[in-house]
Amino acid sequence: MLLSDLLADPELGLSPLAEAGDPVLRGVYITDLLDPRRYLAGGELVLTGMMWRTGPDDSERFAAAIADAGVAALAAGTARLGSTPPDLVEACRRRGVPLVEVPLALSFGTLSERVMAANRAPGRDWVAAVAAGADLEQVFDRAAAELGADCWALSATGRIVAGSAPLPQRDELVRDYLTGRTTQQFAVRTVGEGSGPRIAHWFVVVRSAASAAAELATVAALVRTRVDQARQIAGQSVESALRRLLDGTSSAAEVVARLETVGLPAGEPARVVLLSTGQDPVVEPDSADAIAVLREFAAATGLASVTAPLRDGAAAVFAADERRLAELPDRFRELLAHAEPALRAQAGISDVRDPGNLRAAVEEAGYALQLAERAPSNSVVPADELATHRALLAAVPAELRTSYRERVLGPLFAYDAAHAADLVRTLRMFLECGGSWSRCAGSLHIHVNTLRYRIGRVERITGRDLGNFSTRVDFHLALGLAAEDAAASRG
Repeated sequence: MLLSDLLADPELGLSPLAEAGDPVLRGVYITDLLDPRRYLAGGELVLTGMMWRTGPDDSERFAAAIADAGVAALAAGTARLGSTPPDLVEACRRRGVPLVEVPLALSFGTLSERVMAANRAPGRDWVAAVAAGADLEQVFDRAAAELGADCWALSATGRIVAGSAPLPQRDELVRDYLTGRTTQQFAVRTVGEGSGPRIAHWFVVVRSAASAAAELATVAALVRTRVDQARQIAGQSVESALRRLLDGTSSAAEVVARLETVGLPAGEPARVVLLSTGQDPVVEPDSADAIAVLREFAAATGLASVTAPLRDGAAAVFAADERRLAELPDRFRELLAHAEPALRAQAGISDVRDPGNLRAAVEEAGYALQLAERAPSNSVVPADELATHRALLAAVPAELRTSYRERVLGPLFAYDAAHAADLVRTLRMFLECGGSWSRCAGSLHIHVNTLRYRIGRVERITGRDLGNFSTRVDFHLALGLAAEDAAASRG
């Protein structure tokens, strides 16, 4: 169809901003990448919400990229910025790229359907079916009937998102996709832009129907966008609640209520997974990659969950019965093994806990993740492995155990004895409360400022920083040895 056909449709309400002829629109591509040219074949109507724009220079770079790719025209959505920036209009005008503005009331799905309806073979209204509310499974069943060929949408984790029939070759197809190998038996297309870790992608497989694979990939991309938007909204809500829980400004009950509002079942036990990516010496951690990967891993488990960014990685809270939660470490080991060598990632997993004790679960998962990050390859460490130091200490000679305890805790025991203070017990409670100032102060029945003074005194006397994970481990081990020695002396 022609661009003028869209502009002439009063129901769409498109406004021309930069005119350059009346190009033929041979397809549609939705993007918010600053430079999407590697995903463009030429002749497309490019739809963008301008999420890439931070200033005029970005408009220049984006216009240059799509012009170089030979697109037919650009349609700019106004939901984010309110209107199309003049610098983008001018950049498109200089490069001969027709530009139209999409009104806020018009969805990209409706505009895509209008173009694709004019270009596709008769009977293929799969995008319209999705826009009307059909789920992906229904659309793929319908497509298979029209094509006379089976078709599937898969996650690179191996999960079948939708399919018209069983897929015995699933594992082989997923391996081929992860390694970039091609197959003659199937047409394979990546869903969406294909950015981020490959293990977090979706892709479409159609038995010997390449043109249909491209169209079904567009259909699946619309559904994936909806899914990702819902995940992001839920994650943002939970992220703020988790951060307040960790800094002591929110209660566990508030976080549990927030989890229930985003769909986690009430009253079920919970388990927390923290995941990080890019722990190679030359690769910086990428929280966006970690979130994308963890969301797909979480979906692959089949358990109710919500994923949110946390620190330099991502956190997922799972809720289910204890039996199913107990299987999480093994399932994550399978997923990370499956992702190698394309992905470098580590996961720490808490114990199964009551939802009211979520802060401790997050802290446990964090400690487990730090241990996992020391591994030379993909690693999953559940919280119960944090207790294995007892087995190691049992093999240490008694003289060395005593020396270790005295070097770490000796100055505190001496200070307590000389000043009738309570620093050792305060330190023990602080570690047991996962470093929560409010919870520890409540357990000791003292004011938070008093607690901060005591912990500061501990750090000055010992010369150690309790904000450091290794320091906490040292104190934890030494306190364990002291407790064992005290119990032995009483016995």
